[in-house]
Amino acid sequence: MQLLSQRCARYILLVLTWGWLRPAAVQAQTQLLEVRVEAAFLYSFARFVEWPGDSGTLASAPVTFCVLGSTLLEDALEQSLAGKTINGHPVRSRHIGRPEDALHCQIAFIGWDDREQLPAMLETLSAAPVLTVADFEQFVSHGGMIQLIKVGNRFRFAVNVDAVARHGLHVSSKLLQLADVVHESGTARSKP
Repeated sequence: MQLLSQRCARYILLVLTWGWLRPAAVQAQTQLLEVRVEAAFLYSFARFVEWPGDSGTLASAPVTFCVLGSTLLEDALEQSLAGKTINGHPVRSRHIGRPEDALHCQIAFIGWDDREQLPAMLETLSAAPVLTVADFEQFVSHGGMIQLIKVGNRFRFAVNVDAVARHGLHVSSKLLQLADVVHESGTARSKP
């Protein structure tokens, strides 16, 4: 009888433990999927942006994606970019620790954890042709270029066309057709 009650106690403990761990595992899987989607968006954005002097003459120069603050995204981006090119340029990703490090990038992603570095990042890159991307609120209204927006289980994005132009970048009209277009004057054109 005691053996049976010990088995019941173990079973109950196992069920309770599984009940606590399962939501955490589901949440971790969801977060990993979201990070992979963000990595795919970053690659897609880069395919529809032209940088000053991007005439194809430096075909061996890599397009560098830099990530400030999100090691999960940097890992997903590294996996996502493996073996890919953009307009004949190899691509690579790297994690950066300071806004100054973004000066050697074509795309700089500012992670949620380092959002307090946004003013320093934007000041550092004020004259640099670096596409800035983030996934936190008010990014484009503070001078960032592309903001990923999660609504339910879907992503959309907003593009601050004035910030893009100020940095000498050109975003394809194909990408802008899919975006919520934001102007620094406060006007916006949203997609349904």
